Amino acid sequence: MGLHRMDTLLKEAKRNHIALGAFECWDSINIQGIAKAAANCKTPVIFQATPVEYEPMGGAAALSHMVRFYVDKYGIDAALHLDHGSTLEQVEDCVRSGFTSVMLDTSALCFEENSRLSAAAAKIAHDGDLSFEAELGHVTGGDGGDAESALTVPEEVVEFVRITNVDCLAVSIGTIHGDYRGEPKLHLDLLEKISGMVDIPLVLHGGSGTPIDQLHAAIKLGIAKINICTDIHKAFLAGIEEARQTLTPSVPGNFYRPAAAKMTAKTEEIIKLFSLF
Repeated sequence: MGLHRMDTLLKEAKRNHIALGAFECWDSINIQGIAKAAANCKTPVIFQATPVEYEPMGGAAALSHMVRFYVDKYGIDAALHLDHGSTLEQVEDCVRSGFTSVMLDTSALCFEENSRLSAAAAKIAHDGDLSFEAELGHVTGGDGGDAESALTVPEEVVEFVRITNVDCLAVSIGTIHGDYRGEPKLHLDLLEKISGMVDIPLVLHGGSGTPIDQLHAAIKLGIAKINICTDIHKAFLAGIEEARQTLTPSVPGNFYRPAAAKMTAKTEEIIKLFSLF
């Protein structure tokens, strides 16, 4: 039990034909909820955060301490991952702070720049015995962006993996970050082609709101990690709305209990969906 390199957990998940949930962290309530859900399901889990999430907590080191505390408390196997790092300095900070995996997301740049910067970040990670994730193709935000315009180009995959020495590859096959504005439709034919080209675990960003039958099909085609933020945050906010009906905000310890319970239950539901067919 404890924290592991993320690629170690994902390779095992891929062998077992399941995917691990990678859940966004923003405070100690939701970190504990993720740990509880993983313990209840007896399944490894990925804790992850972008700098936007962990800076209000006190920085990367503060997040690392919190995650390690709850991993030990609940006796689970997990990884701690930098999600969507944007600079090499952020990668270095997370390596120093005890993360077990990092991502540098330069996927919006041209192939050459994405490859060059990802290779530099991978070296930093590997020198610290961490795993490294990069993105090829670009998963857009949930603000009406055109997900079709940034799909992963299969012909670039083998060369990108060779140049960067990446351990896990995030692909763009039709998901978006945040809420969908139309009907989600994954390009499973594209994923099947990519999966046949490389052996490393593949990652799907924008899992929230994606129909479970499409996610199950993606898992069968090699997706070993699915990122979730919006779904568990919505559950958290629903708990706050419930609390407003009967509880006083003057006692925060009680006021946030419904939010914690709903978020934990949603996380547990998602973990089970990714591992039970």
